[in-house]
Amino acid sequence: MAKLHYQEAITEKEKKAFEKFLAEDEELILATGFGSVYLRSVFMQAILWPGIIFWIIGLASANFLQINLGYGLLVGLIFSCLVAFLKSTHAYHANRYLLTTRRVIIKRGVFAVSLTSALYDKITHIEVIQSFIDKLFYHLGNIIINTAGTNKDEIVLKYVDYPVEFKNLLERMINREREQYGGRGGSVTTIEGELVD
Repeated sequence: MAKLHYQEAITEKEKKAFEKFLAEDEELILATGFGSVYLRSVFMQAILWPGIIFWIIGLASANFLQINLGYGLLVGLIFSCLVAFLKSTHAYHANRYLLTTRRVIIKRGVFAVSLTSALYDKITHIEVIQSFIDKLFYHLGNIIINTAGTNKDEIVLKYVDYPVEFKNLLERMINREREQYGGRGGSVTTIEGELVD
């Protein structure tokens, strides 16, 4: 049997962090966000830019102070790694996707927060967009959730790890909620990207 990547239970820390976004009658099922591969790429890109600025400053400082240029380069690398860590950590905390017992919530931002949510009974269909490279090597993709009766036609979850598994979990949650609350029966229509099985 294949490994399922969305099995872990919600931690108490996650429950406490996201409880302010939940209604009284719902529980948090899953908290996820940008995939780990995408976050690593954000880190690596930040080491290069704006990290190169710190490398140049470190080298210039070492030259000015007449010390070994290797020390200046090391200091620049340390600062570029610090900036890259802060940038990737911000990307992680600023883009969270929450599945509850009643709805899907997208939280954007850290200090100024923007929330988008869709009740499960308003979701009409789900699309998984995943390129061949993303599917084969990175196991990430985008999920488009189409809803009825809202001013936005779709909600996009970007850079999700194992998007087909996430979609399957979301469909199970939708069907469970519809059975429990007597919503319209039947399964959710799924439209997947061209290269997704």
